[in-house]
Amino acid sequence: MMIILGIESCADIGSVAVRDENKVIGEITINVKKNHSIALAPMVDNLLKLVNIELKDIEAIAVDVGPGSFTGLRIGIALAASLAYGQDLPVVRVSGLDALFAVGKRLAADEIVEVIPVIYGRHNEAYVLYAGEYMVVDIDKFLAGLKRDSKYLFIGDGCLFFDNKIILSGLEVVKVDDSFHNLSGSVIANSGIAGLLKGEGISPLLVEPLYLRRPEVDVALEKKLKLNDNC
Repeated sequence: MMIILGIESCADIGSVAVRDENKVIGEITINVKKNHSIALAPMVDNLLKLVNIELKDIEAIAVDVGPGSFTGLRIGIALAASLAYGQDLPVVRVSGLDALFAVGKRLAADEIVEVIPVIYGRHNEAYVLYAGEYMVVDIDKFLAGLKRDSKYLFIGDGCLFFDNKIILSGLEVVKVDDSFHNLSGSVIANSGIAGLLKGEGISPLLVEPLYLRRPEVDVALEKKLKLNDNC
């Protein structure tokens, strides 16, 4: 039996889960604006105790590497890497967009729809997976550019933020329950199992975040350095 630990920390939600190929064994999720650096490690410890599983029983650790909150994803990656390094375990990098796409395909079943994961970025921006590519888009321009003769299933927390815009777009949309829009440890773990079976487990020393745009702190620092150079 393959047991994997999934870690999600790229938004306000912090979630950890343990699952095998067939079922979720246990999951702890918080949905509050709380410092993941304080909460996430104790959540893993408590979860493993509750399900009576030790780290040595786990085959790999899956972690959401983005896109999402720069601080949140770094915290999740650091925790996954440290746990994996201590037990000599592989880490599976999971993009939240890919994980949401997999959930959307399961929900669509046999219905002919185009599944588009949408993760909230900032202001009017969203991260999307469309036509096989990760993109940062202005949500208004993106929706306006979609074909009118197709049916869409949008999934992800961006759908909650931009719900009115999606409704007003006039697109034919398949609605899903709000509970599917938020990523969780079990969703990340499920994608992690699929990735591990495909040989995508890597050394914890090689795990890096997936950035679709540069962190604001880096942009601000670059502007400050340029300003100082011009003084």
